Amino acid sequence: VRIGRGKTIIHWAQTGFQRTKQADSKKTTPRNLFGFKDGTVNPDTNDASEMNQHVWVKAGDGPDWLVGGSYMVVRRIQMYIEVWDRTILKEQENTFGRHRDSGAPLGMKNEFDRVDLEAKDSNGNLTIPENSHMSLARGDGKAKILRRPYSYADGMDPKTGSFNAGLLFICFQRSPSKQFIPIQERLAKNDKLNEYIVHRGSAMFACLPGVKKGGYIGDSLFG
Repeated sequence: VRIGRGKTIIHWAQTGFQRTKQADSKKTTPRNLFGFKDGTVNPDTNDASEMNQHVWVKAGDGPDWLVGGSYMVVRRIQMYIEVWDRTILKEQENTFGRHRDSGAPLGMKNEFDRVDLEAKDSNGNLTIPENSHMSLARGDGKAKILRRPYSYADGMDPKTGSFNAGLLFICFQRSPSKQFIPIQERLAKNDKLNEYIVHRGSAMFACLPGVKKGGYIGDSLFG
């Protein structure tokens, strides 16, 4: 923004926050305002093959000027924190499909343990509910997005007296039509988490590819 001063105009901004290095020096998966880990199944940013498969736009995916860039989805999601805080832990965990303390899939011990959506408990019920957020977001496990969420807190809602706080959801993907949209369609139908949240705004942006030596931001489009 500073570099573009005088040539660019800011149309919208939203303050957000994440953990600090002082609060968590181990770089564990961050938590949202509901207390659950957010971003466990992100593609490995250190794995070039994963990034090429899920994040970076390739030739033939869309316009040539976006090759090497990515599509960014931004959603402002208000979270009903007061209602959530009155919900018992078991119900919270069934809503997400994970244990709150460890982030492990229900029935497992560690955050990155294999997810088994077919596993059943002693009563024959699915260990991870079908309408849990994780079960619906995962689907067959093929569509992945790179999430970079921030929490936000904008004081009190003067109309309701409730906290105006939630999640600034941000994700990057190679193809919204093959990744984000199918995931969101599943969540929109039956996600139990929808009882505790409401989407206040959504947008999609084209993130231009990086700058080559001697080039400038957007030279693939404006050059």
